[in-house]
Amino acid sequence: MGLDTVIVAFFVVGTILVVAGTVTMGTSNLLESSYDGYVAIHDTTMDRLHTSIEIQNIRFNVSTNLTSFTVVNTGETKLIDFGLWDIILVKNGTVSYLNESQYIITSDKDIINPGILDPHESINVELLIDLESNDSFIVKTITENGIVSSAEHVAGE
Repeated sequence: MGLDTVIVAFFVVGTILVVAGTVTMGTSNLLESSYDGYVAIHDTTMDRLHTSIEIQNIRFNVSTNLTSFTVVNTGETKLIDFGLWDIILVKNGTVSYLNESQYIITSDKDIINPGILDPHESINVELLIDLESNDSFIVKTITENGIVSSAEHVAGE
C-alpha cells in the first residue's frame, strides 16, 4: 500500500510540472508576440507622425487636356513604395480611384536616394485622364502609410 501512494504522488507531481511548463511556455510565446505587435504598431505610428506631403503646382495642358502636379515630401519619413499610393480624382461629383495605368510618377528632385522620396524632395504626377477646360476637380494623394494631401483646381486656370 505504501508503494502505490509513492507512485501516485510521483504521477501527480509530474503532471503538475508538465502543466506548469506548458503554461509558462504559452505565456512566454504570448508575451513575445504581443511585444512584437506593439513594436510594429509603434513604428507605424511614428512613421505616420513624421510623414507629411503637399500637392503643389497643379498644371493643365490645354493642348493635351492632361493634368500634372507636384507632390513634395514635407515630412521626415522616406516614402518608398509608390505602388501602394492611392490617387483619387473627384470631378463633377464623381469619385474616381485611379489605377497605376492612369497616372505616371516621375522624380523631380531625386537628390539623395534614387527611387525614394526623401524629405524635401518632390515627384511629378501626370494624370492620364482627359479633362476639359473649366472642369473643377479635386485630386487626392494617399501615401503607403495613409497620409493624405488634396488640392482643388479648375482646369485651364
